[in-house]
Amino acid sequence: MNRRTIIIDGNLFDTEEGFYDLMDKLLTKDLPWKTGHNLDAFNDLLRGGFGVHEDGEPLEIVWLNSEKSKKDLGYKATIEHWEEILTKCHSSANRKVRKKISDAKKGIGKTLFDDISEIICNTNNSGHDCTLILR
Repeated sequence: MNRRTIIIDGNLFDTEEGFYDLMDKLLTKDLPWKTGHNLDAFNDLLRGGFGVHEDGEPLEIVWLNSEKSKKDLGYKATIEHWEEILTKCHSSANRKVRKKISDAKKGIGKTLFDDISEIICNTNNSGHDCTLILR
């Protein structure tokens, strides 16, 4: 089966919210509702069935200007991401989320860019079949 190619251009966004807005444009069509703007919803979009590619259809994701995105979705964006999660998460997750914030402030651990890339590449239990090419 051929892979449908989706082009992510890092010049078209510079924030996490901008990334999700672009993913909505690239991976959905004619939805009567707004998608969730979080990593779980992004994983769901990669599975397909939202008007652009079929459920389970293999994708090749080509990420142009990925070095810019690595900076834009680096530790600063990662701190903001986890601080937002901290305002919504169950108290039982507070310690884990605070650790992620602390690590990001120290410049250690995975960045938001790393998490997004991992979601794209993780085809084992994610329900999608994607490859990622960084350019």
